[in-house]
Amino acid sequence: MDQDRDLSWWAEVVFRDWRQRPGPRYARLAAALFEAIDQRTLRQGTRVPAERTLAAATGVSRGTVVACFDHLVAVGVLVRRQGSGSYVAGRPSWAARPAASTVATMLLRRVAEDRQSIDLSVSAPGDLSHLPRIDPNAAWQTLDGHGLDPAGLPALRDEVARHLTLCQQLPTHPDELVITGGAQEALWLLGHLAPPARVLAACPSYPGLAGALAGTGAEIVTVPADSAGEDPNAIERAGRMPGGVAFVMPTGHNPTGTVMPLLRRQAIAAVADAGRVTIVEDLTLADLVLGEPGQNPPPPLAALSPRVIAVGSASKVLWGGLRVGWIRARDPLRQALIARKAALNLGTAVISQALAARLLAAIDPGWLGAHRAALTQRRDQLTALIAAQLPAWRTRSPHAGLSLWAELPLDTADAFTLAAARHGVSVMAGGPACADGRHRNFVRLSFAEQPGTLELAVERLAAAWEAHTQDLAASPARG
Repeated sequence: MDQDRDLSWWAEVVFRDWRQRPGPRYARLAAALFEAIDQRTLRQGTRVPAERTLAAATGVSRGTVVACFDHLVAVGVLVRRQGSGSYVAGRPSWAARPAASTVATMLLRRVAEDRQSIDLSVSAPGDLSHLPRIDPNAAWQTLDGHGLDPAGLPALRDEVARHLTLCQQLPTHPDELVITGGAQEALWLLGHLAPPARVLAACPSYPGLAGALAGTGAEIVTVPADSAGEDPNAIERAGRMPGGVAFVMPTGHNPTGTVMPLLRRQAIAAVADAGRVTIVEDLTLADLVLGEPGQNPPPPLAALSPRVIAVGSASKVLWGGLRVGWIRARDPLRQALIARKAALNLGTAVISQALAARLLAAIDPGWLGAHRAALTQRRDQLTALIAAQLPAWRTRSPHAGLSLWAELPLDTADAFTLAAARHGVSVMAGGPACADGRHRNFVRLSFAEQPGTLELAVERLAAAWEAHTQDLAASPARG
């Protein structure tokens, strides 16, 4: 009986040549298994080895075998029986169509039609599994009245102030805060309240900055930066012309993940104190410092100079779907921002604010440390996977944040991102992050997804890279 075959038979007969097949590893395994079924080597009703057992026999991770089984179940080749295992369902009806030259190619096409895309383009948590445990129904019990407050729900301002004070080393009073619809709206409000003539930013910089400034007429001016952050002297020189605002991300720069050292922060704070340049500090990723447990960055710029305006968000540490951010500013600027917020939309959605308040209240050093440790492991995993499967790419391990900034040996990564999407992975091309075009050959990859998803994503990226480079070699004029 097929069920009695030992593991060596599966490795030597069914999966003997799986590594020589095209595509990512899960698809190669699936093609080999399907071909054995198509050639009647495996009969209908045959029990397939367990996922962990098969992973050990083929030298891949369990996640790769799970992905292989998931796709074969989805296309009707395997069937799972609760408590019993996975079994051969037989040769499905679609296998008879004359659309492909080989069974393996036909399977890969079918898998491509059914597979779910993996999105690594968004620098935000990929699911809700990391969130502190709260009772979401209890959030309603804190609400009363008409629910409209352009300054923000008092309970949320209390929790944001506590969080900034305890977790980000930024002493804050609730009356210094305005709650916004994410950090993107915070930047929009600041940019449209008194439109600046010029916004000074590093290259690369936050990809959403240009969108937040759209319609203001502001010119984005690139200032020199290195691994320590923006050059304070360059900011000071640019500030000699009136109407300048400098946008900086000292802790968890997006997209590079750098952390600015204390001396550089003190120098930029001194520029802010001089009053020639308005400094806007983005703290959205400041909670997510990676590396050794207990490692904390220097204090924010806003803690070093009262003139610095800080913006932040719950999107990175909690969940992007909350759409809750904040601005930390003093009067009279804060009162002007509240008036502008009231004119814009009367106030941020109150149920999102109530949920955010509950979640922030549940964050303690233990939870934050465990969350950082998990992200550090995923960062290291993604870095290692790319080094092993995409050795032509150049990466630098980020010290904070949720993304890896990777340099590709191309003039531009735009076409590759389309190839990656066709292989089931979305990544962000570097163009939107750079005002002067110097980083068009980069891509940003989020490592906030689950480890198994990251492994599958890199397999798909490797297949996309192979296809893209072969296409470039065949048609060099296309670039």
